[in-house]
Amino acid sequence: MKPYIGHVGAQLSVVLPMFNEARALPVTLDALARTFHDTDVEFFLIDDGSVDDSAGLAEHLTHSDDRFEVVRLPKNIGKGAALRAGIARTTADAVLFMDADLSTSLDHINEFLDRLQQADIVIGSRSVPGSVVKRSNVLRTLMGRTFNRLMRLATGLDIHDSQCGFKAYRGDVARLLFSLSQNNRFAFDPEVLRIGAELGYTIDEVPVVWIASDHSAVRPFRDSLRTAIDLIPIRLRTRTSRVRGLASRSGLPVPAPIARSTDH
Repeated sequence: MKPYIGHVGAQLSVVLPMFNEARALPVTLDALARTFHDTDVEFFLIDDGSVDDSAGLAEHLTHSDDRFEVVRLPKNIGKGAALRAGIARTTADAVLFMDADLSTSLDHINEFLDRLQQADIVIGSRSVPGSVVKRSNVLRTLMGRTFNRLMRLATGLDIHDSQCGFKAYRGDVARLLFSLSQNNRFAFDPEVLRIGAELGYTIDEVPVVWIASDHSAVRPFRDSLRTAIDLIPIRLRTRTSRVRGLASRSGLPVPAPIARSTDH
C-alpha cells in the first residue's frame, strides 16, 4: 500500500467532533490551518447538536477555506455517532480524528502518520511510558485507571488507554470499522478497536502529551460510569464470527491487515 494518497485528491482526512466547542474553536481552527498549510487535507467538523452555535461559528471561521466542511447533526446523539458521520465522508488513505479542544498536542501528527506505514490503527495513550499528562486531577486520573482496567477485562484488548481522543487509521479501515460500530457514546472507542482486533488489524499505542481542558464537556464520574456500563455488551456484539459476517455484508472493501500485506 502506498500511504496517504487520497482517492479524490486529499492526502489526509481530519475529523473533529464538536459539542458546545465555540469557546475553543477560534484557537483550534487557527492551529489546524497553520499546521496543515502546505498539506493536501480535508477537514470534517461534525457538530453534535451544540446549543452554543458551534456549527455557525465554525462555518464563519472556515468560509474562505474550501478544505473544511461543517456537518450539523439534527440533535445531540453522542461522540461515537458524530465520528461515524464524519468518517463516512472521508476519502483519503489516512484518517485522523482528534478532540476539538486539542488536548493532545498536534506535534504528534507526523509520527502518527508515519506509524500508519506499519500499523492499521495508531492510538494516542496517556497510560504508557513516555506519555505526559498535565493539569489533570486525582479523581480524573483514578477514574481513568479504573476504567482502563475494566475496558481490558471486558474487551480483552491489550491496550492501556482506549479513550484518548487522538487516533489515526488507514482510511479504508476506518470507514469499515466505524460503519460496523453501534455505540453512539464514549464506548465507541473500545467497540471500534475490538472490531478491528477481531478482523486482524494491528493497533499501535503511542505515548502522547495531553493537557486537560478547563472547558471539557466530559463529566468524569457520570460519563465514566455510563461508558463502563456500555462495555458490557461489546464483547458479545463483537465476537469474531459476527464481526466477519457483518464486514462481508457491509458493501465496503475489507482490506487485508497491513502486517499481512507487507509480508508478501
